[in-house]
Amino acid sequence: MKNTITRFPLVSFFVMAFLFSWIAVSPLILNPELPVEPFQILGALAGPTLSAVIVTALLDGRNGLRDFFKRYIQGRAGLGWWFLVLFGILLALNTFASLILGASVWSEFLGNIGLILITYLITLIAGIILGPLWEEPGWRGFALPRLQQQFGPVVGTIILGVLWALWHLPGFPGGWMTGGLLPLIVSGVAFSIIATWVYNNTRGSILLMILLHSSSNAAISVGARVLPTDISPGMHDFVFSGWIPALTYTVIALVVIIVTRGNLSYKRD
Repeated sequence: MKNTITRFPLVSFFVMAFLFSWIAVSPLILNPELPVEPFQILGALAGPTLSAVIVTALLDGRNGLRDFFKRYIQGRAGLGWWFLVLFGILLALNTFASLILGASVWSEFLGNIGLILITYLITLIAGIILGPLWEEPGWRGFALPRLQQQFGPVVGTIILGVLWALWHLPGFPGGWMTGGLLPLIVSGVAFSIIATWVYNNTRGSILLMILLHSSSNAAISVGARVLPTDISPGMHDFVFSGWIPALTYTVIALVVIIVTRGNLSYKRD
């Protein structure tokens, strides 16, 4: 087993991440009446984080683990990157939603900006422990640098985005379109491109990856409160199946790819 993991670290990581997480959340799948949050945390911790620790320990020993955990608190980045991580997704989602649903989105947002920002920051901070804190050390802290080195920044990120999205399958029992699976995959790939770009510009900070992931979750949660109530049934399905985040991330990801000429600010060293 040790020889297999050290020979195929990425494959081993993804197999363990899926297997451990899906085993951990299986009681919730069998009994949907159980509370979601404990299994959400357990699934993320037992999957990507535990898998990353196991493979890192076998590959690099104590020194590798020390360097890995140091990146949890590595926050050296310019103020612009911190602002982007904390508020960029929120502003982008509201802008895109207003283009689709009308200016009332921004009117509602600005009219209640104090309450919305407080709610957003509380949701962001509290939401860290529900997934991002346990997911990102594995996805972006362990897998991303190895995928970039092996496949290049764009292809490596697409692989990660697809696998990351499919890892969420137990939580999406609905249909392909209205159940949110297709927009989930589109979001997973596009958001991963944005995250890789930020990661490559912030010294591989796991801390900022955790915050970026949580800010995305918080922005989607809070953004739903400023949507107009008179949405047509067809538009309602479009909005609440996750297409606004999916398309917002896609536009940003395409801009990032063009501006960085396809390398997402990646430096091999």
